[in-house]
Amino acid sequence: MKNLSAEEQNRVAAVLRTEEELLWVGKPCATLAPAAPTSTGIWGKLKGIFGSKTATGTEVAAPVYLLTAKRAVVVPATGAIQEWPLMLGMIQKVNEEPDGSGDVIFDHDYDERTETRTPRGFLRVADVDRVRMLVSSAADAAYNASPWSV
Repeated sequence: MKNLSAEEQNRVAAVLRTEEELLWVGKPCATLAPAAPTSTGIWGKLKGIFGSKTATGTEVAAPVYLLTAKRAVVVPATGAIQEWPLMLGMIQKVNEEPDGSGDVIFDHDYDERTETRTPRGFLRVADVDRVRMLVSSAADAAYNASPWSV
């Protein structure tokens, strides 16, 4: 957790359960976003999911991604956490960019009013293939450790 600010470390500590094994911690890649965000459409929704820097260089708080031995968790700067129990086939899709960054998508939010689907999961991580492998391995281990895996 050395790459996390004190505030981010506090958010992580608040959601970890007693004796929960932390396997990986990450954040979205840093990018520049417009100084005046638009809150409509998919772009506005995505900007609300993860933080970035504005064009003026002001830091916007980013979510922190956690992978434990039992769950995948997105801890936003504000609002409710998102979590998924580790299970086989939990990764719905992986989007990889040419630079190796990308998204590990677990599910989608659907807005009936605008008829848009917003991906949920570990979005815009730096080494998406490594993160995909970590999630898959952790899900396999969780399944193999369960009593119904025999």
